[in-house]
Amino acid sequence: MKKVCLSILTILLLTSCSNGDSETTEENKNQSQQFIGKWHRYKTIILNGKTDVPLNSYNHAKCEIEAIHELTSNSKYLLTNYVLNYSTNQCQQIGGVETYPYSYSSSTNILNIDGEKYYIKHSDSNELILQDYDYYDQNGDGTKDKKLDYYKK
Repeated sequence: MKKVCLSILTILLLTSCSNGDSETTEENKNQSQQFIGKWHRYKTIILNGKTDVPLNSYNHAKCEIEAIHELTSNSKYLLTNYVLNYSTNQCQQIGGVETYPYSYSSSTNILNIDGEKYYIKHSDSNELILQDYDYYDQNGDGTKDKKLDYYKK
């Protein structure tokens, strides 16, 4: 009887561990899928590296918002920039579409775009917030500050 109970307990433990692993894998897959798509950067906030108090915040200009930051499912980052044409007062594409490789680590939640590292602070189907992984010390207090870029679809 002890062997039967022990066998059942072992099976239950293995099953519960297995389900948890599947959920974690699915969660990581969903996280990586949420940042796939075309994004427009609309706001940047600089936070104090020690206290997280905002040091600076600004909304991007119309043509900066128009720029397309696309993360594809085949690990390519495509950037299309726009500038204001003063004669027409309209945004127009400048140059060609720039293409860079990117990788994503689900264990660290780091997005690496052509060697530039960003921590994904938030990602859902409508908003993406990236923290510059290696931002400089803007306020001169000896600690690197945090630059947060806000994107929307």
